[in-house]
Amino acid sequence: MMNNQSIPPTQDELEVSIFGPGYGESILLHVGAGNWILVDSCLDPTSQRPAALKYLTELNVDIAQAVKLIVATHWHDDHIRGLSTVFEACVSADFVLSDALRHQEFLTLTCLYQQPAISRSSGVDEFARILQSYLACETHPSTLKWAIADRLLFSNERPTSSEAARVKVYALSPSDAAILQAKLAFTELLTEQTRQRKRISSLQPNDTAVVLWIEVGEHRILLGADLENTPDPKTGWTAIISDSLATTTKAQVFKIPHHGSANADHQDVWRGLLLDAPYALLTPFNRGRKTLPSVEDTQRIAHLTPNAYITSPTKQHRLKFRERIVRESVEKVAKHIYMPASGWGQVRLRRKIEDPTVCWSVELFGDACSLDSNPL
Repeated sequence: MMNNQSIPPTQDELEVSIFGPGYGESILLHVGAGNWILVDSCLDPTSQRPAALKYLTELNVDIAQAVKLIVATHWHDDHIRGLSTVFEACVSADFVLSDALRHQEFLTLTCLYQQPAISRSSGVDEFARILQSYLACETHPSTLKWAIADRLLFSNERPTSSEAARVKVYALSPSDAAILQAKLAFTELLTEQTRQRKRISSLQPNDTAVVLWIEVGEHRILLGADLENTPDPKTGWTAIISDSLATTTKAQVFKIPHHGSANADHQDVWRGLLLDAPYALLTPFNRGRKTLPSVEDTQRIAHLTPNAYITSPTKQHRLKFRERIVRESVEKVAKHIYMPASGWGQVRLRRKIEDPTVCWSVELFGDACSLDSNPL
């Protein structure tokens, strides 16, 4: 018997689905006529398959033909786990990377990373597999594209009984300045890795992630990736707000960047790029001592929109040790130890593309919940 989660969208429905455990994020969009766009990847905790592929399989979607575009917003571990598997399965999809990763310095890092002396816990490994697969398969029909601010990545007209609903996908980032800074940073990383042979660290702040602006008919969707605010007005969110030519109207749906963190929140995004009370989606980050979104983050977002949803709770449980010798041993190295939340869920939005009287429907699966009920 088919459950609600496995009921596919109709040909004239727009869908935005976000998947996430306590560590990971993936987004799927149905843009009409059986065409899908996939953004980032995370693993389903039960099957260890890419969550997007598992979901599409349950919908009986022909993955090889229906997925038209794959976007890797950046190379952090929690956004690209399983992405090489996704790339190999979606043979009809163009593949998009940040233009900051095109430079020889980053490509050299991917080669260096394949050597066993380097710790194998970085997202660079997934990119190395993708590039190897792309270069090795001469019959792969997809195109490798590089995202830069205001570049059109995908365009399609969907014929209907009334009128054509045009689909357009734009990259809003990275900016030219961010790409230049990334090239310099990768040069420094390359020197460090050659000397120390250790794990490849992430660049901070994250100003080269690919933010997407998606247009389907009259509907607008803003996917914020993990783009952060920066002191340089030519990079980060400030550059999008001041320079973007693609954002001529306001979006109804917003994927909140960087798990709701304050360092990725720009008030002019809410005022200038989003409609009032937009549908805001996010995933938690339950790694390390500080979880996201924090109590303050949750309160800030809830004040901005009543329509905010998260894929799983961020609540952590402090571990307590009954045995004195164990407790004293732990206290020598850490004040407290927490068990991260291990929830998993999907938030799904759907609506008719060409019927202005129909509102978005919100469906929550697994541990997904509204943000104002997140048990912090």
